[in-house]
Amino acid sequence: MDINLNRIKALKRAMAGLSQKDFAAKYDLDASYLSQLLNGHRKLGEKAAATLEGKIGLPAGTLVSPNSDVGSDETSNNSYPRTPSEADFVLIPQLSVVGECGDGHLNGHIEIEGGLAFRRDWLTKLSVKPEHCRALYAEGASMEPYIFEDDIVLVDTSDRLPKDRTPYAIRRADGGISFKRLIRQLSGTWLLRSDNPDKAMYPDEEVSATAMHDIPIIGRIIWRGGQM
Repeated sequence: MDINLNRIKALKRAMAGLSQKDFAAKYDLDASYLSQLLNGHRKLGEKAAATLEGKIGLPAGTLVSPNSDVGSDETSNNSYPRTPSEADFVLIPQLSVVGECGDGHLNGHIEIEGGLAFRRDWLTKLSVKPEHCRALYAEGASMEPYIFEDDIVLVDTSDRLPKDRTPYAIRRADGGISFKRLIRQLSGTWLLRSDNPDKAMYPDEEVSATAMHDIPIIGRIIWRGGQM
């Protein structure tokens, strides 16, 4: 049996609460193939892993880890590049900014700490321009199970118009940065909502329609990834 725990964790995180059937349909995957990968019954070579990463929008190398099964029944092509190609991948700036999944994290001096490689065609499918994207760190548990502590969160800084039931990075009045899902109510007011179901610990914050226009929205969250 092929057990690659890193790959299984990455796939489950990418599913973001979707059933195997719905996830397979969303990305045009064979449901049986997906099930075998999640159960550790399917071997995955380097080239096949790269193809799957591109389909579901994972950074290059996510599904091929030190305990991967390169060279198994789906034989790796030795000519396949081991570093991202600029023609196929783009490096998104990874900032030292921390987004609190709660009341907001105060950030001091912000620096670029490197970059994360994402497939250009995946960003194109999302109608997102690479130059508008930024990668931020996550802190706290209020957005679980969507965003976990220490996750990397990809934000489209060009998309700042609030949309119902959509997650955003927002800047609070004190300068803190929060990750929240925006919920529009019939009354026209908005809620800053945490995905964590423990509402006693993470209650909704109500914002008037007028005040909503004054909240600095940094951008829409389009992807998150990290450890389980």
